[in-house]
Amino acid sequence: MTAAADVALFLCGLYVCLRLIAAAYRILDLWYTIGTAYPQVVRGILGWGGAAAAAIVWLGDGRRKAFLLGLLAFLLFYLSLYVLRYLVLRKPAPLD
Repeated sequence: MTAAADVALFLCGLYVCLRLIAAAYRILDLWYTIGTAYPQVVRGILGWGGAAAAAIVWLGDGRRKAFLLGLLAFLLFYLSLYVLRYLVLRKPAPLD
């Protein structure tokens, strides 16, 4: 049961990090109407950030590692996509 709980918390960490990054992107997505949409943007960031913080505080030391590892794993995966994009993709040839 311990391994299953650690795997579940790792997956929860992945999901929460995904949703937190998506909530941060709402600033860019809704910039054209940020004057009226800022409550949604702030609510999303505070909601998912608060969920991550609450889980970190609420979980015990042994379980906290699995959740934090899930958060860190997704963040590193997400950032590695930017590195791979610049290493693999080349700039298109200029149009003449």
